[in-house]
Amino acid sequence: MNLIADPWIPVLFENGEAKLIGLEQFYRESETIRDLNVNPPQRIALMRLLLCITQAALDGPENEEEWKTCRNRIIPKSLDYLSTRNDKFELYGDQPFLQVKALKAINNAVIDKLDFGLAAGNNATLFDHEAIKEGRGHIDAWKILMLLTYQCFSPGGKIGQTEWSRALSLPKNGTSEHSPCLESSPIHLILRGENVLQTISLNLLTKKQVKELPNSTWGVPIWDAFPEKQNDENAHQTVRSYLGRLIPLSRGILIAKGESQMTLVNGLAYPKLPEGREPMLCVVIKGAGKQQRVGYVNLSLVRHVWRELGSLLCVGTTSNENGALALKNCANISGAVVDFWTGGLVADKGKILDTAEWNFSIPLSMLGEAEMKKYSDGVALANAGEWGLKSAVKSYSKNLKSESGGYSRKAMVHYWSRLDSSYQMLVDIASNGERNLDDWRALLRRAMHDAFEQACPHETPRQIQAFVLAKKLLKIKEKTK
Repeated sequence: MNLIADPWIPVLFENGEAKLIGLEQFYRESETIRDLNVNPPQRIALMRLLLCITQAALDGPENEEEWKTCRNRIIPKSLDYLSTRNDKFELYGDQPFLQVKALKAINNAVIDKLDFGLAAGNNATLFDHEAIKEGRGHIDAWKILMLLTYQCFSPGGKIGQTEWSRALSLPKNGTSEHSPCLESSPIHLILRGENVLQTISLNLLTKKQVKELPNSTWGVPIWDAFPEKQNDENAHQTVRSYLGRLIPLSRGILIAKGESQMTLVNGLAYPKLPEGREPMLCVVIKGAGKQQRVGYVNLSLVRHVWRELGSLLCVGTTSNENGALALKNCANISGAVVDFWTGGLVADKGKILDTAEWNFSIPLSMLGEAEMKKYSDGVALANAGEWGLKSAVKSYSKNLKSESGGYSRKAMVHYWSRLDSSYQMLVDIASNGERNLDDWRALLRRAMHDAFEQACPHETPRQIQAFVLAKKLLKIKEKTK
């Protein structure tokens, strides 16, 4: 099974046709492919692979000026690059893709484990009741996509050990950390074009940008400098380079053809923030005082991502606080709007919880500093409205001498559901220099009152009295400047 020639990438063509294709066909027909047809972690992993191949083939772009003119070279350069590396993109053989041939095979895990949606290891079993002890058989196309995704998103925890080039795999206590794409369960951001060629082009970083990453060099992909040992010089260079980190070797894996089990041990250790940074993620400052630190914006399964756009779309000038680095390419986009995708995978310790994703189309004018400040102020007002609503619900419960938990949960669900379907108003206001936040404030007040009425019964005399008294607390307390 060869990743270049054989079909394994799920795509959606402009004519609506969905099919699997190999890397060669992907690049040749990239102008007619509308999008990838995959789930959130698979999208991120595939985009990282495509960016890694493209940027290695271009050996750049060097700077912003070269970025503006490189799109026409992506297809021919990438095809030439792949044609010289056919043996490095084999699922099996002497140099199996993203696997460690130097591992002593112990078959300590079922291949099902590569798919976060199947019951294996710590994966949930709610929607999968067909797991068997010896594992299930899978086609090679499935194995490639899951292997790529697993290397990017594998959760940490206890893991097996075996010999890697005749030395016991590290660390000695048999543990592993989250793969780079899963650190802190972050929100990933990818700019989107009219076709996959344009999408790849929009997300290319320049060598000048990469130099601004902490402790990073340009480097080469993992397949061009595969480490013989877990801690040799190639491993050291790979985990600290841009191209080396794009496709990580987070786990030492060895899959035998026709087997339903595999060898699975810890892989390479990749520096985390602040020593290493993932370019598709947003970095913010968290905490205060001595507890202040940099961290990624986390993906939440209960918060719509519109509440984080003020941070995610920050085109910062410092490495301490800014959004995905490809956002700087928006300065050279023609047109009035920019489309982007956000999403990721959420894990709690070593357990995968769920995935989430959103698509946005926003005016380019909103990316200005003043516009983003107005948007962030609008989100802050929404949060202040939440606290005002909670205070009113708490007062209502206190007057009735009852627990506020049930009332509060119902009120919060109603309030945020209303705003989740109305945030476009805030986008429109933020991108229009002539509008202030008054209309947004009015919407928040209506949402607060509606949520309070829905959550707090007011039928009996005692309920009506408590309702009237508590309703006076439905105010948005704004921070003084």
